[in-house]
Amino acid sequence: MIRFILIILISVSFFACKESIPSEIIKPKKMQEVLWDVLKAEALVQQMVKADSGKSQNIESNKLTAQVFMIHNITKEDFEKSYSYYIDHPDIMRGIFDTLSTQKTQINILERRLPKPVISDSLKKQVNE
Repeated sequence: MIRFILIILISVSFFACKESIPSEIIKPKKMQEVLWDVLKAEALVQQMVKADSGKSQNIESNKLTAQVFMIHNITKEDFEKSYSYYIDHPDIMRGIFDTLSTQKTQINILERRLPKPVISDSLKKQVNE
């Protein structure tokens, strides 16, 4: 019986010491989704700038990240405040990035398994015209 009470006291103290995330901070699951979309937007900006040297990387990046924030119903300030919070709490940030890394690995595996699309010569001609 004493062992049971001791286990309960240790469990309660462990969970009581665990820091809760403030309400004004984007929760880890949503932050992971936003970060994923921001990373994809940054990759897209790099491709756009590479394809069209007349585009400014900073301007295009600001446009796309603003769209990401709008899609997720957050502001740039919400994101920056939350990002700073997670930088100051590396144990939580590590979990977010580990999940992002796993997600990217799964996508890479799926992409390798999918057959490459075959484009007929007549379709190539139509696209080039």
